[in-house]
Amino acid sequence: MIKDPSCSFELPDKTLTSLPTGAVKDTVEHLGKCIARGDFPTGNILPKEDELVETLGVSRTVVREAVKVLCGKGLVRTARRYGSRVCPFEEWNLLDPDVIRWHDQDSPHTARLYAEATDLRLIFEPEAAALAAVHASAEQRKTIMKAAQSIHPDQGENVMIAADYAFHATILEASGNLMLSQLQSLIYAVLFFSYMDGRKEEPEDRTTERRHIEVAEAIQNGEAELARSRMRNMLSENKAIAESIVATKAPR
Repeated sequence: MIKDPSCSFELPDKTLTSLPTGAVKDTVEHLGKCIARGDFPTGNILPKEDELVETLGVSRTVVREAVKVLCGKGLVRTARRYGSRVCPFEEWNLLDPDVIRWHDQDSPHTARLYAEATDLRLIFEPEAAALAAVHASAEQRKTIMKAAQSIHPDQGENVMIAADYAFHATILEASGNLMLSQLQSLIYAVLFFSYMDGRKEEPEDRTTERRHIEVAEAIQNGEAELARSRMRNMLSENKAIAESIVATKAPR
């Protein structure tokens, strides 16, 4: 989390943090993206271990460890009779930031995942904003405001994403609720969708910055109901964008 609100914002590393660096991580990344992209459709069996060893240039141990990770994330299921089979999308761990991040613009489930994640945010973020207005420390209120003021195109996309994450993650942390705080990883992953697809639909002006500042002002002033309603209004606009993306990408 950002500790000094006067500093520039940077994204933390929240991807595959439980894994060692190196071949296992790279193999999980490769296979996870292939599955999300639909290269291995639901119900299909992954290439055999020998084939993956040869194709990826890694050891059998690395392949086995990577498959175990994918099993833990709900993407595949293994059995002696048929190998490793891709699970239905509904069984994937859709709150896992890696699973979300592996979807790109061409992945078959991207639009649905973005839209439903936005629905979920509408359920818990307005309440988190209201709680933050009551419980946030002075330092957290400063960070939320500084982050809101940094969400505009002049900062560059990388800083915008980092500031946007700091804004929402700090609100969750400032809610004082541990379970809400642990949803920071979901926010981290979903924001990449917002900048990958959603930002294309938004007007090229400072409205995004203004919406965030309005929420920050309500939190800074301790106005819980106002913080709740402003966060709900902001996310409702995101929902409209998400729904338009789903409509655009729906099969005809």
